Amino acid sequence: MTEFTIPPRRTDWSGLRKLARGGDPGIIVQLAHRLYEAGESAEAEQWFRRAAAQGSGPAMAGLGALLAADGRISEAIRWLEFAIAADCPGADQQLGTLYLERGDLDAAELRFLPAAEDGLPEALCNMGVVANRRGFDNEARHWYERAVRAGSATAMRTLGVRLAQEGTVERAITLLTEAVRRGRADAMAVLGVIFLEHGDWVEGERWLRRGADAGDADSMFHLARFLREQHVRVDFPDSPTAAEAKAQAYQDARYWLERAATLRHPEAMRLLHDL
Repeated sequence: MTEFTIPPRRTDWSGLRKLARGGDPGIIVQLAHRLYEAGESAEAEQWFRRAAAQGSGPAMAGLGALLAADGRISEAIRWLEFAIAADCPGADQQLGTLYLERGDLDAAELRFLPAAEDGLPEALCNMGVVANRRGFDNEARHWYERAVRAGSATAMRTLGVRLAQEGTVERAITLLTEAVRRGRADAMAVLGVIFLEHGDWVEGERWLRRGADAGDADSMFHLARFLREQHVRVDFPDSPTAAEAKAQAYQDARYWLERAATLRHPEAMRLLHDL
């Protein structure tokens, strides 16, 4: 029997394109963002450039982000600098992040520090990253603590990991739980590992399954490892019930390992290759 593959349905942007052709920069930027999110980068770039040519700061920032993702770093920096000059909110943080990714810590700090001094949570957290990469642990802790007080979920996760490593588990759990509440699904993997390391298998598995169900690759990986390594507790280890339980645990472990590998989790890919 011949198998037919139905091609993926493409979103019809004709209505929004028609409005964008009218030249309104706001509508053009809206269309460009939607196209970019849908993977239509080439057309998105064209629309971003059209609005940027009209002086739209958000278009300049969007174009800078697109170019950076495409590896055209020098041009991305130039457009982000234009966006900053056009007073586009957040463009300075975008540029600082780009410098941070390139390892230019001085340039990154130049962009992050003014906003951090104004109390912007993202900037406070990024200043913590800068200090951490310089090896200034106390300064990094200072910035992360300030970012936590300002409500940064990223800082809560980062500081939670540090505290757990130092043995301050109770506060680590508090921060990580709040990070989860604020949308950081990857904090669930950390919580799961903490509970497993302290012998609470039930709570550890619960957090890992929550993270895995939310699509977090690290949660999937650690859940798979837990399922592979756990000892099935039954009264008669050689009974058919025990054998079925072990087989089910192995099957579940492989399922989550494959899911994590699909999301390009490096350790999951390596472990799956060795099975």
